[in-house]
Amino acid sequence: MSSDRGGEILVSADRRPASAPLRPSITIFTRSYPPAYLRGGPARSLFALVETLDDDFEFSVITSALDDPAAGPMDSVEPNRWSAYGNAKTWYELRGRMPTRRIVALLREIRPQLVYLNSLFDYRFAVLPLLIARIISRKIPVILAPRGELSVGALALSRRKKYFFIVLFRLFGLHRAVSWHASTSQERSDIERVFGGDLRIYIAIDLRIGISSECAALDHLPPRDSYSCSLVFFARIVPKKNIATAIRAMALVEGNIRLSVAGPIEDEKYWAQCLELINDLDDPEMIRYVGAIPPDEVVSFLGGFDLFVFPTHGENFGHTVLESLAAGTPVIVGRDAPWRQIETAGAGWMCDPTSPEEIAALIQRFMALDAQSRGRMRTAARGVAAGILTDPRGAGANRAMFRALICGGPST
Repeated sequence: MSSDRGGEILVSADRRPASAPLRPSITIFTRSYPPAYLRGGPARSLFALVETLDDDFEFSVITSALDDPAAGPMDSVEPNRWSAYGNAKTWYELRGRMPTRRIVALLREIRPQLVYLNSLFDYRFAVLPLLIARIISRKIPVILAPRGELSVGALALSRRKKYFFIVLFRLFGLHRAVSWHASTSQERSDIERVFGGDLRIYIAIDLRIGISSECAALDHLPPRDSYSCSLVFFARIVPKKNIATAIRAMALVEGNIRLSVAGPIEDEKYWAQCLELINDLDDPEMIRYVGAIPPDEVVSFLGGFDLFVFPTHGENFGHTVLESLAAGTPVIVGRDAPWRQIETAGAGWMCDPTSPEEIAALIQRFMALDAQSRGRMRTAARGVAAGILTDPRGAGANRAMFRALICGGPST
């Protein structure tokens, strides 16, 4: 059941009856899917989506076999053939440039009842599948998740290229050839700001599984020194995630602090600029790079720090924020991320991601807290995470979104 309200589509979260027919088929196109993890949260969110809704839908995932293109295909996958990962039927494409003929062949073989695209700007794993799906059968509904790509901060990066793409997307009417999956009402507003209000937009929060079991390791962490402050930045090293501003903020903070930087270096040129900023510090040793963190170690890793500093230019959700909160580590996060509840809960602060001065002031504010106050922030952080992870409405909204599209999705 669904209803339109100002461009937003509200869907009920009813369960499938036991006597329901065979599961409808959904094909997901995404550049990254487990066991890949270097591209961050969207891969984990898609995996959680598949695993959570497997009783209701039959999922096939078409993705890349290359987590790190320089390292070749992942050892644990079988490229260019159907296999299985979790509850999904998976195709790991060996070539980085997904061939047109491969997309045509796979869609004709699968004959899905819904196509799900996990990006707006990825030509090979989003735009090309969209065009081919519309050519093969205009009756197949297509839903597109922009994954934070349309936030103000994200669009400010590579601005000309992105706006040229958006103009073409609108010119060919592709923004109305799809339905849109927004993770939050904030992302819905981003979509409407760029493409207008006369769109079919579903709001369903990103899902995540497995965090509760990861928190078990936190019981063995040593007590913290309340007279120092260990900070962490954990994300892909790309301009959007904005480690450079966190480095600039470190130069303005007084006291005994250290910042650990974790995450894959995706943009070597950008990281070289960050290294120059680090070398210009009075004490370059106050910042250290610790590399990429395997997915099953992220929560325990983040739990070893006092404060997570993440001045991102925009997120549709922000899985690392959720992981940090689950670990009990308070967060400073860019204001274009949908985490304003951390301030009301006392679990962290929103910041201007362009202002090192503001970020430094927030770090200094945290450093001034006594051990009891820091402990209350850690408790509040875990409370925010628990509220999200135990809320059944997330799975229900995603389930209802897919049902509404398959039963009566747009055919224009």
